[in-house]
Amino acid sequence: MSDDLAARLRSLRDRSGWTVVDMAERTGIPKRTLDKYMLRSGANLPGFDALLSLSKGLGVSLDWLAFGSDFVSEGSELLVAVAAEETSLQYFETIYREAKAGRKPVVEGEELLGLTPEAWAFDLGVRAGEKAKDLAARGITRQELLEKRAASDARAGEMLQDSFDRKLSVGAAK
Repeated sequence: MSDDLAARLRSLRDRSGWTVVDMAERTGIPKRTLDKYMLRSGANLPGFDALLSLSKGLGVSLDWLAFGSDFVSEGSELLVAVAAEETSLQYFETIYREAKAGRKPVVEGEELLGLTPEAWAFDLGVRAGEKAKDLAARGITRQELLEKRAASDARAGEMLQDSFDRKLSVGAAK
């Protein structure tokens, strides 16, 4: 792990255009210690407090820092998928309610309920990000995310089957 961590720190330094002194200022970790964390072979492994300082000071997740992108990508993907689904469902329910009520046109010119697609996407992105942050702050576990995903997949399968069955029954009635 120390070699992987060292490589991630070096890569972050290079991508960000930082010097080790810059990193030391951001993290509060002495330059000499950071140099030891970033050695190409035989790098020292930081303790938990140092990992926290690195994560906060350098603006990267603790997961990425400690485990790399393979670990983070699965957890992040699950978190984003759950947050996006829960958030977008609220949007589609709003659009459906407004369309059903017929109080105003759903589509008018380039707008959907008075907003451009870009404005809808921006707002949805912000709210999904807030939802993901809320889920993470509550300490949602990987298992809980997997359970939510499985429930969602099961519901999607049911909806697809229902739609298929309705189309078959309409076709048979003709």
